[in-house]
Amino acid sequence: ASKKRSRQQSHYQFASTRYQMDYEGQKLCENLFYWIILIFGAIGWVKGYIEQDFAYVFYAWSVGMVISVILCVPDWPFFNRHPVKWLESVPDRRVKQE
Repeated sequence: ASKKRSRQQSHYQFASTRYQMDYEGQKLCENLFYWIILIFGAIGWVKGYIEQDFAYVFYAWSVGMVISVILCVPDWPFFNRHPVKWLESVPDRRVKQE
């Protein structure tokens, strides 16, 4: 049990040192994803309409998807500009206070 606990503690320490996406970062990430896909899809649709080839729509959408995955999947530091400040924990009421 001690070995398992130390692994969990080291995991929590590692997780706390990583960037944690906050709520504003999630909103930014969602908007980035939405607009990138929309813009690349629209450009592909116009190009495909002009060329009369649906492949341009698919290629443009695919490029937009790759760019949005690169920007939105990792927790980049700019997604953590507004970290959440949590309240202090409430002491356990079951523990007898002397």
